[in-house]
Amino acid sequence: MLKQHREMINTRRLYKFEGDFFASNRRLNKQLSINTIKRIGQMVWDNESPYKKKTIPEIRFGPGIYHTQSRGKNLYYSWCDGFIIELAPYQHDLLTLLHEMVHALGYGYHDARFVEKYIYLLVKYGNLNKKDLIMGMKAYEVALPRKYKRLYASYESIGR
Repeated sequence: MLKQHREMINTRRLYKFEGDFFASNRRLNKQLSINTIKRIGQMVWDNESPYKKKTIPEIRFGPGIYHTQSRGKNLYYSWCDGFIIELAPYQHDLLTLLHEMVHALGYGYHDARFVEKYIYLLVKYGNLNKKDLIMGMKAYEVALPRKYKRLYASYESIGR
């Protein structure tokens, strides 16, 4: 029960971080064609997958999974079950693809191991700054690997 509660909190914090931190990043949020998404997904899989004999999960556009309702609209999330990556409407972007690729690579929970791989992919394929990602995630209290926790000063200590 405690693990489920911790996973739920980690997921909420990570989603909040993604929504706020990447909101104005046009390059990561640009809606891409299915062919571009599949090409990038295959490149990530070929370079990062520990499962060399396993094929990449099917990548498709679909309705996603119902998450909640906000301001009278139903919200749907993209998902990955290891065999399929389904990108929900308005989530046909590099940011969502990289998030779901981390799941496809074997990281099922939004824990510190997931975050470490996610940061790695965002830096390598999203051309983001590792320090900025870690400091931003710290500010949102996202689960981080121990090696990152003391790596950089938190936002609160800057300038003091």
